[in-house]
Amino acid sequence: MKKLTTLLLAVLLTSQLLFAQSVDEARKSLNNGRIASAKESLQRLVGANNKNAEAIYWLGQVYLATDDIAGAKKVYQDGLSNNPNDSWLVVGMGHIALLEGNKADARQRFDVAVTSSMNKKKENPAILNAIGRANADGGTVIGDPAYGIQQLKKASELDPNNADIFINLGINYIKLNDGTNAYDSYTNALRVDPNNARANFRLGKLFQSQNNREKFLEYYDKAVTVDPGFATGYLELYDYYANRDVNKAGDYLQKYVSNSDKDCSTEFLYADYLFRSGKYQESLDKTRAMESGVCKTFPRLKVLYAYNYDRLGDSVQAKNNILTYMTTAAPDKISAADYLFAVSILKKSQGGEETAIAYLKKALDFDTVRANRKQYIDTIAMLYKKSGKMADRLEWLKKSYAMNPNPNNIDIYNMADAAILTANFALADTMANVYIQKYPEQDYGYSLKIRGAKAADSTGVGAFPAIQQYIDFMTKKDATANAAKIVSQYTTIASVAADQLKDYNMALDAVNKIIAIDPTNSFATNAKPVLEKAIRGGAGGPKKTTTPAKKGK
Repeated sequence: MKKLTTLLLAVLLTSQLLFAQSVDEARKSLNNGRIASAKESLQRLVGANNKNAEAIYWLGQVYLATDDIAGAKKVYQDGLSNNPNDSWLVVGMGHIALLEGNKADARQRFDVAVTSSMNKKKENPAILNAIGRANADGGTVIGDPAYGIQQLKKASELDPNNADIFINLGINYIKLNDGTNAYDSYTNALRVDPNNARANFRLGKLFQSQNNREKFLEYYDKAVTVDPGFATGYLELYDYYANRDVNKAGDYLQKYVSNSDKDCSTEFLYADYLFRSGKYQESLDKTRAMESGVCKTFPRLKVLYAYNYDRLGDSVQAKNNILTYMTTAAPDKISAADYLFAVSILKKSQGGEETAIAYLKKALDFDTVRANRKQYIDTIAMLYKKSGKMADRLEWLKKSYAMNPNPNNIDIYNMADAAILTANFALADTMANVYIQKYPEQDYGYSLKIRGAKAADSTGVGAFPAIQQYIDFMTKKDATANAAKIVSQYTTIASVAADQLKDYNMALDAVNKIIAIDPTNSFATNAKPVLEKAIRGGAGGPKKTTTPAKKGK
């Protein structure tokens, strides 16, 4: 009897170990982008034992990875019918609630799951991690990342060697636009698991959001080096090189396909590669073949149709297909390139600016990548300029400038230009001075000061200090090469001094300086005798204004 008990115990422990390994393998397949493999493995586990709540939970996560919320919801509901109130499945339903926009219901479910999974008054770190994963999912408007962080911090204290907890923690910080803590979280994941491909990949995404090419390529390379089966890393590298080096992109695509399940995604990527290679008709034919087969509902077919039709000169089909995709796809699944391409198509049609702006504003709600967000904002500002809404343009340029740690000459120039066009002359002058300080060898800052001063004072008198500053700059830089520009500014001074101020001495001084530079200048040679005659007649300077005597004096 004792031997039988020992044997049964051994069998039980072995089956539990195999189950755990199977779930772990399925989860790894999911993390590596092998969705079909993960789904097949988990369906087999659940089919063998419908009370394996953890396997059911991960099966639901597989459905969510393909944006099948309804499918995931059914998996969890069916699971709860066999496992009433199981913490894993309650968390799964909370995840669904978040994706459906019901944060209050999700929070209630999460709190119940935490309480019901406690063991000897200790919370279950795996359940806390699942809650953190749920809140990390989706765009910035989905979930409650602050609550997710709270649960994940507790999980990390209970299970400090679990890299997955720190990765989910980092993703939640990203949703709060906290890159510093996200970096710390991902590096903590590598501290406990130096060969963690996902942690390296997430660091790559973080540095890509900061447009740090050297660092993000380094981490993407590390991800596929430590785990050559990490298909997601190859896909990111393909996407990066697709518009830069089509041959290198092809190499990464081959590695991605070799380490992925063969499905509609891999078929689509081949069609995409044909487009990147300039084979637009072949790509279009491949897209049509997919649409006529089992991949007819693959969502990004419309995007590829739009790109190919655009390159083949069919603007109507390009517009129809990209707009169909933009109005039917989940917003957080639309890429930065999709938004910007849609905008480029809409700009070609009369009155398309407002629709384009609406898309870009929506993109800001879902895209946390700083470089992408700045590009959206700059494009919105450009579209407002095109539609003549200068005040709106300035407001969006201010947003772009505020998020730019190192504005370049174009950023500064656009701010000054927009300020001038909206009569914000103080801001215009400030930006012109910033331009001069940052780019002292360029003349645009000086010309901006003159433009702003002239716009602020229609007489032109208020522009004199800025004009003299510009003349001094041009003279010091190269008086001979800049002679024509200097003469033009002295001409302005002479004209305004004579016509507005009636200060003929000032006007004559400017004219003499013109003649010293260009003795044959017709304006100066004609104006000189006229000004001298006016001075001889007693009109040398501006007339003084007399104050009337007060009564009784």
